[in-house]
Amino acid sequence: MILADFGYARPTGEHFSDSIFWRIRLHVSLRGTSNERDFGRTAGQLPIREVEKIPMPQHPSDGCQDFLRGQRLLRRDVLRVGAFGVFGCPLSRLLAAESNGGSGSPTPARAKSVIFYHHYGAPSHIDTFDSKPDAPAEIRGEFATIESSAPGFRVTEIMPQIARVCDRLAVVRTMSHRTANHNPGVYLAITGRTSVRDQVQVGATPDDWPNYGAVLEKMSPGDASLPTAVQLPHHAFDQVFRCPGQAGGLLGSAYDPLVVTRDPNQSDFRVDEFDLRVEGGQLANRQGLLATLDQQIATLDKLAAVSRWDSHRERAISLLTSTRTKQAFDLNREPDSLRDRYGRHKSGQSLLLARRLVEAGVRFVTVFSGSNPGDGWDTHVDNFRKLKNSLMPPEDQAFSALIEDLDAHGLLDETLVVWSGEFGRKPHIGRPNPAVNNIGPGGRDHWPACYSLVLAGAGVKRGFVYGESDRIGEYPRGNPHTPGDMAATIFQCLGLDPHAHIHDAVGRPYTLADGEPISGIFV
Repeated sequence: MILADFGYARPTGEHFSDSIFWRIRLHVSLRGTSNERDFGRTAGQLPIREVEKIPMPQHPSDGCQDFLRGQRLLRRDVLRVGAFGVFGCPLSRLLAAESNGGSGSPTPARAKSVIFYHHYGAPSHIDTFDSKPDAPAEIRGEFATIESSAPGFRVTEIMPQIARVCDRLAVVRTMSHRTANHNPGVYLAITGRTSVRDQVQVGATPDDWPNYGAVLEKMSPGDASLPTAVQLPHHAFDQVFRCPGQAGGLLGSAYDPLVVTRDPNQSDFRVDEFDLRVEGGQLANRQGLLATLDQQIATLDKLAAVSRWDSHRERAISLLTSTRTKQAFDLNREPDSLRDRYGRHKSGQSLLLARRLVEAGVRFVTVFSGSNPGDGWDTHVDNFRKLKNSLMPPEDQAFSALIEDLDAHGLLDETLVVWSGEFGRKPHIGRPNPAVNNIGPGGRDHWPACYSLVLAGAGVKRGFVYGESDRIGEYPRGNPHTPGDMAATIFQCLGLDPHAHIHDAVGRPYTLADGEPISGIFV
């Protein structure tokens, strides 16, 4: 069986309302033993037999609640194309409903690809790229500073390998916004848009702004044999709430990136989504699968939502059978010496995999470092010991290796690397029995008013520091920039006009970026 989740579409057939979104799940048997389908429906239409309920979205904006309550979908034993469909997301990622306009005049592209390296929990800017050695002890912390390869630029002593590649980095020390919680902060970092709620309990909804990779897929789709956007090695969560902004959002699930939720450092690492497992026999060839799918979905031909089936099924099979894509995910093709240089840990192998992906032609790779709860950078307590002993050693090794490796492969000039956190951390260090909530001894609290962001490649100035914070790293000293500005910078770097428009599923226009490019960081 194949489970095909077509996500949200807007059918226009006579039995469907044009004013609502609907969900369709298609169950196709390759053994000829079953040919059952369920369709999302409006009330009173298309009787549906209840076998098992598949949960539907519960967010108020997900559509009419009476409609959602009416959904009862069938689920049988199914053949899955990998663990989650093609490329770890529903088949809707490839069998998309019709696109919704939105284009802008192209701008010269500086970058072919982006590696967006986000540190969940938010590293301390003062203890990394914006040290304050002359500040009082309760501000500067425990770490001394060391010279870097960029003249006049010092970093903290826990970053000796990153210090060696600073001559290839640009540090923006004047990032600033007002969002102080992780989930909306991550959303802001990976989309450039501010959440309507600044609180922990902000989960993902279909109305979210799409992440950068989803926008790129919408505005400038790439090679059909490769995913445009990949995220690894996990989804970002705060407690039980998945961070918004990791999917196609208002563009629809057709634009979800491929999310690989396995640790690339594990000896058995593989992307099961590329394995086609068929009950009762193997598919003989590509055309056999196409013919089988054609036969099983013949009754859907009249639906506008799948009017582009031919092109999307071809893309689905291209991705499924792409040797190029499978090889890009095969870390065993790298020499042991290089894998050792990156580090035999999750961060190291994730960044090595990111380099392989952009080398193969994937255009946007998001890598998350840390999670919450878990191994994230949210150092409310014992900031210095955690940074020194557990957080920074793999970071120092992996990030420096990425920059050196991209440069050695001739990829740095055409790849924009972004090193980010959702905010910085408060300059004042927590004391025993603190009066302020959320800060323990030796910890630093959230601080969005001022933090640092690091870039490299794609024409970014090398060994460059943009702007400065005040004497204790509390606020920018001129030239503050927002994540909206960073979004505009990324889009412009990829050749997209940040003032162009995209449209949601009902045709409402949205400007690509809520900010202006930071032009001063480029040569």
